[in-house]
Amino acid sequence: MRTRWILILGLVGCAGQIEEGAGSDVTPPNADPQAGCAIACHGADTSNAPPRSVSGVMATTSRPVGAHQAHLVASPAWHRAVECGDCHVVPATVDAPGHIDGDGVAEVVFSARAGGMASSWNGTSCTAGCHGMAAWGGNAPSPVWTRVDGSQSTCGSCHGVPPPPPHPAGNNCAVCHPTMEENSLNFRDPSSHINGVIDVVDQAATGGCTSCHGTAASSAPPKDLHGNTATTIATVGAHQVHLKTSTWHHAVVCTSCHVVPQTVSSPGHIDGDNLAEVKFDTLNPTGVYTRATATCSTMYCHGNGRGGNGAIAFTQAGPLACTACHSTNGTGMSGRHRTHLGGDVNLRCNACHSQVVDGNMNIINADLHVNGVHEIKMAGGTWNATARTCSNTGCHGTKSW
Repeated sequence: MRTRWILILGLVGCAGQIEEGAGSDVTPPNADPQAGCAIACHGADTSNAPPRSVSGVMATTSRPVGAHQAHLVASPAWHRAVECGDCHVVPATVDAPGHIDGDGVAEVVFSARAGGMASSWNGTSCTAGCHGMAAWGGNAPSPVWTRVDGSQSTCGSCHGVPPPPPHPAGNNCAVCHPTMEENSLNFRDPSSHINGVIDVVDQAATGGCTSCHGTAASSAPPKDLHGNTATTIATVGAHQVHLKTSTWHHAVVCTSCHVVPQTVSSPGHIDGDNLAEVKFDTLNPTGVYTRATATCSTMYCHGNGRGGNGAIAFTQAGPLACTACHSTNGTGMSGRHRTHLGGDVNLRCNACHSQVVDGNMNIINADLHVNGVHEIKMAGGTWNATARTCSNTGCHGTKSW
């Protein structure tokens, strides 16, 4: 009988107004604070969590108080409401196992929503999923529990504004995150922030690649992921020169040099290295891009028409002259180019390529230039591509090229 009386005294000493035998009838936390924990041991009229602590302390500089209220008060502006159960195993009753266990310490056990086993508490600070990480650019990813001055709850505390690469540069978070206000760090839906889900619009599915790179007119730089627009920077370079509508060469598209992702999350797209992999299509089967020098080499499209023998720096200023790829006197070109273009013959390119170029060396059909095909159409005469002979030219009989 005496043992039972000691147990009851223990409960009364801790629980204040809880009457003898009332243990299993106490309202659980997160219910009505005036009927539960708050009027018994800790909390206040509006919350079951400190301030006040079990010992009556109310200063946030005290560890039993700390940032309890900063977490539990539902933010009207920037995050979902944190619940007691995110950081503690909440007892269903006063005498639930582990609640009043004699050590005077509230055990911290993070819920899955707070990072679970990946989160930790060292008695002074938290390293939790909901506080981001330094790798994301956060300047306070392990906040001190008793520092409640707002310095650890800015946008830059958990992640950069914006986060570092490979996250794209730019301050209009709403382009990718629909819960944000346009051109603002305010939230349309605060409850969706720090809720364990990254809300991202699938820009590729909606035609929105330009939210990360490029402009409204094109998905390719300028601008690059860092916001650069100078063509002297390799991540910008000659992208637009290649992709814009040309009057002198076959159309170049993104897939000419890259594997274009179907969605934002396609394998290899955002893979953490912040590098756009260069993979040339069948027009340049031997093409190689050297990142260190920003140079394309063994290229067909910058060669003289005889295979992969061209090279060019991606940051080289244009426009390019005809002689940038092949000579106008036939030097280095196939067959009898040199004989026909130089010396006494002195023909112009249009004599054999009449559908591609005119007598003034102007390209007249861009789709037939740099398209992987030797487009031979003589103004007079016949070309046999299999035998590589020309005949009925008016200059000579059948001749092997």
